[in-house]
Amino acid sequence: MGTLSELSRLHLSRPVAGAGVAVVAAWQRRHAEVLEHLAAEGGAGTQAAVAAPVVRRRADGLAGEAGGC
Repeated sequence: MGTLSELSRLHLSRPVAGAGVAVVAAWQRRHAEVLEHLAAEGGAGTQAAVAAPVVRRRADGLAGEAGGC
């Protein structure tokens, strides 16, 4: 799937307020994967390369709260 369509899918599937921690963690993991893909395409100096590890840590933290979902 193309990067733009994947970003669109990610945006449209964003969890709503009150979503469970496991749902948010899964979405954050997917968000990190998309950012990592963008970073690979654009190089280490891109915003995606900087944001990807931050989002990955956030997803991992949420997954821990949710019991490792």
